Amino acid sequence: MKSLLFINGKVWQADGSFSEAFGVNNSHFDLVGNDSEAKAKANSYSEIIDLKGKLVIPGLIDGHLHLVKGSLMRRLLDCTHINSIEELKSAVKEYNQSNAPKWIIGGNLDMNKVLAGYGIGGTTENIADDLFSDLPLYITNYDYHSAICNTKALELSGLSGKLDEFTGEEIQRVQGKPNGIIREKALENVISALPVPTMHGKVQAAEEFIDVLHSYGITSVSDITLPVDLDVFVELYMQNKLKLRINSYIPFDEFNNFEHHLNRTKEIDQDYFSISGFKAFWDGALGSETALFSQNYKGRDHNGYKTEMVTSGRVYDLAKQIDSANMQMIIHAIGDLAVKDVLDLYESLPNTKKLRHRIEHAQHVSDSDIERFGKLGVMASVQPLHLKYDARTVYGKLPESLIGNTHNYLNIIKAGGIINFGTDFPIVEVDPFENLRIAATRKIVNGSFTPELCLTLNDCIKCYTINNAYSNNNDNAVGSISKGKVADFVIMDDDLFEMESDDISKARVYKTYLNGEEVYSA
Repeated sequence: MKSLLFINGKVWQADGSFSEAFGVNNSHFDLVGNDSEAKAKANSYSEIIDLKGKLVIPGLIDGHLHLVKGSLMRRLLDCTHINSIEELKSAVKEYNQSNAPKWIIGGNLDMNKVLAGYGIGGTTENIADDLFSDLPLYITNYDYHSAICNTKALELSGLSGKLDEFTGEEIQRVQGKPNGIIREKALENVISALPVPTMHGKVQAAEEFIDVLHSYGITSVSDITLPVDLDVFVELYMQNKLKLRINSYIPFDEFNNFEHHLNRTKEIDQDYFSISGFKAFWDGALGSETALFSQNYKGRDHNGYKTEMVTSGRVYDLAKQIDSANMQMIIHAIGDLAVKDVLDLYESLPNTKKLRHRIEHAQHVSDSDIERFGKLGVMASVQPLHLKYDARTVYGKLPESLIGNTHNYLNIIKAGGIINFGTDFPIVEVDPFENLRIAATRKIVNGSFTPELCLTLNDCIKCYTINNAYSNNNDNAVGSISKGKVADFVIMDDDLFEMESDDISKARVYKTYLNGEEVYSA
């Protein structure tokens, strides 16, 4: 491998300063400093590269995504830009004609917007049958906590014969008959009936998506991994196609199978893949009114729900075991009451600060809980891109007193907490620069949302680099351009620090390096 010396650059450091040069030797940074220091050691390198003033940042880390699931969803019907029922009908028709599928499967639908007034609660007919009835149809909401299913999908999944096993929120009904809207636990029945992709198809889709990640400067991810998909990473590695560092989080219930999963993945170099911990769900999502809040939803007589793992008490038993085993846990909590409950759980465990337990999403945090993140050493793993939906949804779903607690990253940072950024792809796009723009401006389609909570660009980049490395207990190896760390870095085509904040999403990557090797070039 070549030893490379980069000079005449603008090399970002987490303290807000900039270096001019850095060296890469044996896959690691072995020099970081100014040009004069670099030129004094130029003879130690096989190649000198003039950066011509370009900005260089550490390899970006997506702190929360679903890699295999998202890779496959990219090949299905993407409803991200669909705004009306007519557009949805047209997209379904075109998708069927172009792909000849066995099922119509899609995602990222804004159900509240697209289905507004479309027979919801006012008809005995399945609303999805009107979209397409020739094949089973299953399209998820953007939060993946609710979906629409036509009659064929309900029948093939067995849900039609199990109505008594689900609440009216989980399978919405009119006059006792399903109207096509399902939520939470009911989704699992349909997912289990979907056509199973082949291993070849999964590997191919994941390989394609890794290339996309490189084009965005992403070199590491925190992956929410289904156990069945661990074999995909093994296969990618064996084919020398695992060009990404993956910190894998598997379900809480897999704790007792941990040794088995370690054995399954033992062939993979741990620099590229490790099972970092375990994930659980405490509540649902805002859009489906299943996130758990301290007050009732607007116009409703309920405040959300706790998952069965929580109500059964299983989450507490497993959390104690995971913490005692010195393993990290990450728990999905969106509503303010769910966040409080998870903080209470973490406060009861002896190793929370050492293990850096995380709350995933932490979208709504009560003022009284802000300081607890820093005090307890709990990571807030957040996704600014969700503001695109949440900033609009909160006004229709939540009482006014809860709205100001939405995506409140700034006050957590001020109180000594550490924030890390992710996207939750495929729930939203994987674009880190749009993520940075929203965090730095709080601007969405309809204007600014609580602009007093904007973060500085420097803090935003920290949330995508060193903070994410810290959240994975991996900050000794990645997350900054520092001597001794692995050489994951990005040369930008645009200088983020010279752009207007509103234009950050237009920034483009020039080159991406993983382990000192170029993996993407514009």
